[in-house]
Amino acid sequence: MKRDIARTPYTSCYCEENIYLLVRQFLEQAQVKTTWDIFAVIISNVTKTVALWSQLKASAANTAVIWDYHAVLVLRSRLGSYCRLLNTMPSIEEETWIYDFDSILEMPSRWEEYVEKTFPPDSGILPQYRCFFRVVSGEEYLHYFASDRSHMLSPAANSSIEYISPPPPYPIICGPLAAAHGFTNNLMTHFVSMESESKGYGTVMDREAFVSWLLTSQV
Repeated sequence: MKRDIARTPYTSCYCEENIYLLVRQFLEQAQVKTTWDIFAVIISNVTKTVALWSQLKASAANTAVIWDYHAVLVLRSRLGSYCRLLNTMPSIEEETWIYDFDSILEMPSRWEEYVEKTFPPDSGILPQYRCFFRVVSGEEYLHYFASDRSHMLSPAANSSIEYISPPPPYPIICGPLAAAHGFTNNLMTHFVSMESESKGYGTVMDREAFVSWLLTSQV
């Protein structure tokens, strides 16, 4: 299953913005919007140390990358949800796909392969490296996401402030409803945070719940 993503900008180390732009691209396509449910998924934990395998930045094969957070897109066929209710085998266009710009796997990947090769079962992972998943509808992500990129700034040797990694060439992103509520930066507080008391968007799940969600109905 392929969706044209060639015109979607990509900036290394700004996964949340890469996914924001891909969500926007899909929602602007009437056929995609009416056929598929689109979700942004933010992956992190309370210590901001999550282990992901099959990542381009891995130092060696079969080695995990420890991210503070990561972002991917899930594309779920509405017809596929109907097939699951009927317990019938979905076709390619009825399956669930995951887009990860920073994975060595094919993009998109069938969710089963992506999860298996990216998130080993929690039983084999130290607690501080286990992943939690904040699942946010594409529309909510598009409307409420805001980042001023301040989390990517670091003091330089000459006392100036520099970006840890070069920022995207386009202006900072602030969704229309985020702006209406006075937010200029809610990335960490409302999307990356996995604290139980956080007031973030979407639904936070552990690996088991995330897999169950992928298997069954939408959030």
